[in-house]
Amino acid sequence: MMFTKSYARILFKLALTLIVLITPSLINDSNNYMNDDSYFYSRISELKSDYDDLSYSGRDFTYSMGQISMFLFFKKFLPEKFIINIIPVIFGLISLLLFHLILKELYVEPNVNYLSLIILILSPPFIYIFTSYNIFTPTTLILLLIFYLFIQRDQMLNFVSYILFFIIPFFGYQYAILALSLLLIYCMKEKMIKKFYIIFIITLISLSIVYLPYLSKYGLSEPAGFDRVLNHKLLFSDLGSSFGISIFIVFLSVFGLRYLWKSKYKYLPVYISLILSMLSIYYYPKFIIYLNFILSFLAALGIIYLLRSKWESETIRKLTMWLLIIGVVFSTITFVNEISKQDPNKNLYDALIYLRNYDNSKDVVFYHYSYGILINTIANKKNVMDNNFLYAPDLNERHQNSQALFYTRNFNTASDIIDNYNIKYILITKKMKDGLIWNEKDEGLLFLLNSANIYKKIYNNDEVEIWRIKE
Repeated sequence: MMFTKSYARILFKLALTLIVLITPSLINDSNNYMNDDSYFYSRISELKSDYDDLSYSGRDFTYSMGQISMFLFFKKFLPEKFIINIIPVIFGLISLLLFHLILKELYVEPNVNYLSLIILILSPPFIYIFTSYNIFTPTTLILLLIFYLFIQRDQMLNFVSYILFFIIPFFGYQYAILALSLLLIYCMKEKMIKKFYIIFIITLISLSIVYLPYLSKYGLSEPAGFDRVLNHKLLFSDLGSSFGISIFIVFLSVFGLRYLWKSKYKYLPVYISLILSMLSIYYYPKFIIYLNFILSFLAALGIIYLLRSKWESETIRKLTMWLLIIGVVFSTITFVNEISKQDPNKNLYDALIYLRNYDNSKDVVFYHYSYGILINTIANKKNVMDNNFLYAPDLNERHQNSQALFYTRNFNTASDIIDNYNIKYILITKKMKDGLIWNEKDEGLLFLLNSANIYKKIYNNDEVEIWRIKE
């Protein structure tokens, strides 16, 4: 009987994961990739030199090599579409198994373990990571594998985790710092601080190998001052974030914390890990993806709390529990629908293909920087800037000048900026007009485009217009 129950649970989790991760691709109204990371890895894997002539109108190859190397490895024997659409689903299933095994090793009771996995599967960050190949797809799998191997009592498995720790900085220094911080908490709890020193030294050596050449050649990377403002809309999928957490999972997590607090400081490592993960998103908002793993566990405890606790009104208790559970499911359905519509949608894709075929040059296009990677890959044109900020040339100056061009109604100011970056085309989208940049139809650059005769509209559809700057 227990075998049958366990087998049914495994099949249910497998089926649910496949449905949730594959559905966005099935309902996507175009045949395009569903995020700009996929386009970035597709283009960058074709580069034959250590210079990228399209990003920032030309920059040295200073991208994190881990994700690119893994993409190139798969590309040797698999079609690109399989890597971008199917490999993430496989990685998602393996990551789910690893998370289950980690919870089991940490002596989490089976029901909580099971509910944690179900909530994780339904969570928007999990769907974001494993629907289409992006910067977090291989990194998340490796981080979970490291943690699982590290907490084993087998020295051979520990040794493999050390090797993987050496690799992590190649995916990005921020992942190495996060992994070290979380494992320091574990080592302190288990009184294995000497074991932590090993991975600390290994990581330090690896970080030196990866980043000392950059430091000696470029110095410190210029921080993106404009990207440091933490927008609450980035944190919650229910408010439109493409990778944020569900508000309903947060509410369930509050009940989970209340459940843990019965034992006061017994679960201090959980509280510290939670605080640490929350602090990390201030510096790197997308790390809310990793906070989501902790919240999935806490949300599962929240459901247990609501099932077992006694309230003055049983009706209110049950109503609260079911509203939150239904809310989680509704968030999942909404997010699956939204992620299937991520840029490039058909209108944007068609516009970029038109621009690619308009001439054979690699002239510079101006737009909001979130479209930069798509400009490079689909239109095969140079951009002013994109969201690959690490060691980007004149990062903050480019952003300041972009903002000035967006909002100026002065022809001479606009011309100076256009000439400075040798801009030949301007791309305007409906999203840019609807709040991403402007809120008024004749605001800033929009006014100039329609009043100065040096700008000629060469393309227009329901969502995108392209202007060419006359010689």
